[in-house]
Amino acid sequence: MSSFGTRTSFDRSASAGSGFSLDSAHLDPISTSRHHRDGSGGSGQSKHLRGSFNASAGNKKRGLVKQKRSGSGDASAKSGSSSSAVTFTLGIRLDENATLLQIKGHIVRIAKDQDGSRFIQQRLASSSNEELNLVFSEAMSSIEDLWNDVYGNFILQKLLDHGTEDMKDELGDRFYADVVSLSNRVYGCRVVQKAFDTLPKKKVAKLVSAFEGRVLPCIHDHNGNHVIQKSITVIKSLDPIINEVIHDMEGLSRHPYGCRVVQRMVEHCIEPQKSRVLDSIIIHHNVLVDDQYGNYVVQRSLAYGREQDRKAVFETVSEADNVVRLSMRKQASNVVEMMIKHGNERQRQKLVQEMLDGNTQSAIIAMSMDSYANYVVKTAMDVVDSSPQRDQLFGVLISHLRELVSI
Repeated sequence: MSSFGTRTSFDRSASAGSGFSLDSAHLDPISTSRHHRDGSGGSGQSKHLRGSFNASAGNKKRGLVKQKRSGSGDASAKSGSSSSAVTFTLGIRLDENATLLQIKGHIVRIAKDQDGSRFIQQRLASSSNEELNLVFSEAMSSIEDLWNDVYGNFILQKLLDHGTEDMKDELGDRFYADVVSLSNRVYGCRVVQKAFDTLPKKKVAKLVSAFEGRVLPCIHDHNGNHVIQKSITVIKSLDPIINEVIHDMEGLSRHPYGCRVVQRMVEHCIEPQKSRVLDSIIIHHNVLVDDQYGNYVVQRSLAYGREQDRKAVFETVSEADNVVRLSMRKQASNVVEMMIKHGNERQRQKLVQEMLDGNTQSAIIAMSMDSYANYVVKTAMDVVDSSPQRDQLFGVLISHLRELVSI
């Protein structure tokens, strides 16, 4: 097989775990078909927030609901029979014409059931003011029973979607005292992220301020790191977060969750906050270039950073025989590729010339045969504009064509 085949995403993705996230598409803005450049480990489609409850998420029953359908059991369900109904053990039979008023006084108990949660969510999407007020009132009186419940948390999310501005303000005020602990819980972190998406920016900034002094534990948490990432994409008042991150930039950049938070900062922070983050990254870039997770942070700095950031990385990559050596390393080869893509013309030409010269006349051929460096060669072939250098690159490869295709 040719050395220039397409690599699968497994080959170079950092095993950071799938985790839960609100916007996975945004986590990989410059990912390629062969690896995930934010260290997410190829988590794929987000599992963390769904608009309505996914029936496959847990099957634990709480004795509140059972399904009754006319016809022959499952067959009627599969055929989409319009006569299907849900009968709660409270003695209330609900069909498609039922309203939330029929379960007044029992909203919280029913919200914590799989089918009951689904019913309430569907009704909230088109409820009357009276129904909305009823659900809000009962939910607020027992909010601690709902916000980290496998089914109940979706009711709070729906209230954030469909509630009035006054309702959202009251929910935001109630979240404030518990936002940090909620962020570190499996279902509570979903509610917090939804709050960040739906509440006014001023209210979100107040919630984020509650993390001051507790940012790092949240970043290291499997659930909490997604809340910190979300805050970075939503508001600009990030000093409480940035102050703690830059004091442990190397450690966070080399952490499976921390590297994601740092990347979101590089992508979304505005000046002067962005410069503070980039300055801190560049101080440590030498050790991050070949780190399992740190290389993704350096890549983002090349793509979203300043000219001085690219210059610092270029000097590291281009010194001595580093181009060839780093290109043959799993993590560092990512950085060399990004340097070729985002460097200026002079920088690109020097890097490619280093590949052509190398420490031996066959350096470019050795790179072409290497599991990682061959992608660097391919990128160089794609982006180099200089005709003499491009001709030289292709000439060397063609002269060794028999050797290359025999691999």
